[in-house]
Amino acid sequence: MPNFHFSFLTPQSLPQLHSTFLKAFADYVVPIQLSEEQFKDKIEREGVVVDFSVGVFVGKEMVGFILTGLGEWQGKPAAYNAGTGVVPGYRGHQLTQRMYEFMLPKLRESGIELCLLEVIQENIPALRSYERIGFKATRSLLCFRAMKEDLLLQQVEEPTEVIIKPAIKPSFKVYQSYLDVAPTWQNDMASLKRSKGQNTILEALNAEQEVVGYISFFIKNGAVAQLAVDKQWRRKGVATALLREAVKQVQAPSIMFINIESTAKDVVSYLERRHFKLILKQYEMVMPIV
Repeated sequence: MPNFHFSFLTPQSLPQLHSTFLKAFADYVVPIQLSEEQFKDKIEREGVVVDFSVGVFVGKEMVGFILTGLGEWQGKPAAYNAGTGVVPGYRGHQLTQRMYEFMLPKLRESGIELCLLEVIQENIPALRSYERIGFKATRSLLCFRAMKEDLLLQQVEEPTEVIIKPAIKPSFKVYQSYLDVAPTWQNDMASLKRSKGQNTILEALNAEQEVVGYISFFIKNGAVAQLAVDKQWRRKGVATALLREAVKQVQAPSIMFINIESTAKDVVSYLERRHFKLILKQYEMVMPIV
């Protein structure tokens, strides 16, 4: 067996961490290859704290890692697993479990009360590994994507009662009140605030200049973090007007909605009507550690 050693990372570890990330996710269920800039964006958006992230080493080679984001979840101090990776050739040694055993004392000492993550539902080995560690699935999540040219947006008339404008001063409390279900970690309000240099927010304003809907999205990769409309303004074309304007600004060829709670029937139905295709199902999993 290789001689593994575990350590918390430092900002100087980032280039090696990025390189290991690429190796670990090259043959993943859904291969993930992020440029250095995209990797830094992910770290910012998901609140990753390098000092709380773990690396597994054989000699000087990093062969595994857990990226740890810190923040609040459901009102409690939480640690979010922003990515677990093990390089092919070093799997089968229970490294995920051993990294958590290494990390949990520091999390507890720092006042963290729970850990959470998302895992692809068909990735049975990872799912079973997290269950053995103590995680339990709390909700089912759906991921959608559509090529921009395939979106059915032109069938819906532009609403005459609202205008779409960039948010000058985002109204996060108002936005929160329009959501039917809570967003996941990388899409919640704290994430939008952390990544304000990356994401764009557009608002739908009525004649009284009140916000009746909004969309938050990432121009570079086309990911929509949040899209919501005041219940009294739904089915009037407001969501489609917001999405239509976002599509014009997105540089990527497709639009994605990642980790929509499966119980959000209105959102899921809307996406299907607009020709979004379901591409992935995930579980959100939570583990109390106090």
